[in-house]
Amino acid sequence: MPHRPPGSALDLSWDHNSHYHSHVIRRLPEHAARVLDVGCGDGRLARTLAGLGPTVDALDADPAVIARARALTPARLGVNYRAVPFEKALLDPRGYDAVTAVAALHHMPLGPGLDRLAGAVAPGGTLLVLGLYREAHPADLATSVAALGPQWFIGAGLRVGRTLARLPDAPAVPEAPMRVRDPVESLPEIRAEAARRLPGARVRRLLFWRYSLVWTRPE
Repeated sequence: MPHRPPGSALDLSWDHNSHYHSHVIRRLPEHAARVLDVGCGDGRLARTLAGLGPTVDALDADPAVIARARALTPARLGVNYRAVPFEKALLDPRGYDAVTAVAALHHMPLGPGLDRLAGAVAPGGTLLVLGLYREAHPADLATSVAALGPQWFIGAGLRVGRTLARLPDAPAVPEAPMRVRDPVESLPEIRAEAARRLPGARVRRLLFWRYSLVWTRPE
């Protein structure tokens, strides 16, 4: 399975989550044919995943957000959107080659959330979390300060790119408000809980106020 999506229209939108979509995609199992995307939002990652070939089940608790995702998704892509809270979704136990959760885990109790996400991963499959953590230590502040320069640079570059490309206005699709919740756990707390529940999980601090968690279920 390729790790890069096929050619598509120029996209000069950006946010802290989409910045790391490629980080998630590079870690997909080669054999991934079925993917679960939890907290899919407007479906940007789900569309990218489906463009690589897998069938994608994409969940979000907000019906308005799911309606926007459906409106933005071409019918040719194999994305099955469902407006349902993750904790209430009926899932095939160990039924997915990959489970992704971008900015979603901090909306759940950490331990049970990890258990439920991992419970959907098939043997040999991978759980890929891009999450938020509570800043609690000097290293957190240092990382936040370090992120300000790259954030400004990326934003300025995108503004120049949009101007030079003279991008046409996108088709009107109603905006849907995003659920906002501050993270509760610090990064050390997340690492400790992941180590306890998912032996072998790798938790890595990222630049833009995010961390990644990667865990593969043994065959």
